Amino acid sequence: MARALQLCAEQRQQGAGDSYGNYLIDRITRELEAVAPGLVQLTGHREQRIGGIVSFVFPRTAGETVLIELERRGVLCSSGSACSAGSTDPSPVLTAMGYDEQLAHTAVRLSFTRGTKENEISQVASAVVATVKSLVAGA
Repeated sequence: MARALQLCAEQRQQGAGDSYGNYLIDRITRELEAVAPGLVQLTGHREQRIGGIVSFVFPRTAGETVLIELERRGVLCSSGSACSAGSTDPSPVLTAMGYDEQLAHTAVRLSFTRGTKENEISQVASAVVATVKSLVAGA
């Protein structure tokens, strides 16, 4: 356990993976906003967040459909907070933050570790953009 904590501290000092959240936020929002304004909203504060978790809502989609399509593309993610896994209710965290229930149902939470590689993050961003584009085009 001590060695694991030591490795974690070393990785944190090196900043391993710290920019991945910002990369996902920038790429997904930039590419989807270029298609049509309002296709994506970052949940929470842009800077004051845990580095390995990014959450979006997609107002013109059905959240469950986004999750299924992302899984089909090899991206495993969740529709809400980890503590509400398996629930069909909208995220209580998002509704407490002021998101209405319908919008909270479209939430997608992406989590990654410091060991996640840059090309894997790029693949996730591409999959999210392609998924939302295809769902909006099919609507």
